Amino acid sequence: MKHTPILLLTLVAASASAAVGGSGLNYDRLGIGYSTDDSRNTVALAGSAQLGDSGFIASGSYGDVSADFKGFSGTEVTYGLAYKFSVGSGDLSIGYSYAQGQYSYIDETTVAAAAGEEKGFGIEYRQAISSNIEFSLGFQRIKTSGIGIGFADTDGDGDLDTVAGGVDSLNNNVINVGVRYNVSQNFDISLNYAFKKDEVGGNKFGLSVGYSF
Repeated sequence: MKHTPILLLTLVAASASAAVGGSGLNYDRLGIGYSTDDSRNTVALAGSAQLGDSGFIASGSYGDVSADFKGFSGTEVTYGLAYKFSVGSGDLSIGYSYAQGQYSYIDETTVAAAAGEEKGFGIEYRQAISSNIEFSLGFQRIKTSGIGIGFADTDGDGDLDTVAGGVDSLNNNVINVGVRYNVSQNFDISLNYAFKKDEVGGNKFGLSVGYSF
């Protein structure tokens, strides 16, 4: 993966041979989506908006995480800010993202809680290849950190007599590939696939429907 930024920039440079000008791509969108990887299934409401004619794009999402995450469930919130400019017939955006999650697990013998966060810098190229179809390709460098604590009844007497906890942190290179089909001027169906380390859930597939305004 260490050569991914070079490959992405090569793609952008090749696209720059087209006429330079505004791409006409819309960044004002609300959507609902489902994503899954080896550790979690998430349903999320997400939105993005271009801030006037500044070139800045703000984004955010709120997701509900199901109990596939080692028995944990909870919520995840993400925020992002990027700056985009035209490159050939598409857009290149560079931005920062922040995500935070809160999770819990309760059964007859165990009570546990965990929290995690991700901070990342990324670059993405987006382009329309027909009147209805767009593609995107991106690279992110993300730092993931988490903390957890649990209480368990290990001797069967009904008391939570064992305490365990841990803190972890790692860096991760993520490659994102996306395809969007614009059903109409306002509605779209989007597919996304992210290549990630197994330690942070493994590769992730996402499907969403959106409304552009």
